[in-house]
Amino acid sequence: MKFLLFFLAFGCSFVISAHESYFSFAEMEYDTECKCLEVTLTVSSHDLESSALNKKIIDSQLENGLNNDLQRTNIITDIILEGFRVYQSEKEIPLFYVGHELLQDGNCLFYLRSSSFERKSITLFFGLFMNVHTEQQNKLSFIEGKKQTVYNYFVFKRENEIEL
Repeated sequence: MKFLLFFLAFGCSFVISAHESYFSFAEMEYDTECKCLEVTLTVSSHDLESSALNKKIIDSQLENGLNNDLQRTNIITDIILEGFRVYQSEKEIPLFYVGHELLQDGNCLFYLRSSSFERKSITLFFGLFMNVHTEQQNKLSFIEGKKQTVYNYFVFKRENEIEL
């Protein structure tokens, strides 16, 4: 009987904890020299791969897709920049891909940069993966000198206004 209870408890915990949480993180700062935003976006490579497979952007592993110019461009355009956008006075500020790193810990870093724009408040939409995972939570750290301000994003709150 103990064996059966142990097996049942172990089996249920394995199924329940298959994917405990859904998070993406971003660090962003305004560079006064280029008058642009510099962003490091950290996403789960598992979630990104799943999304890219579902959208038929890739047909195998994420690493292969990121090494293919066309597939990488489609991942950036159709997934990353769909879920992470910057607006100023209701006009979108374009973000451009600078590079990426696929880490051993299961995360993928994307480096983005904006075009030049006037330094005033912006609205940041950070709804990455929220259309797929309602539990998704995203967090942005805006860095200005030694000051850091943290903004949280949830399925019911996908935008924040940020004073630059």
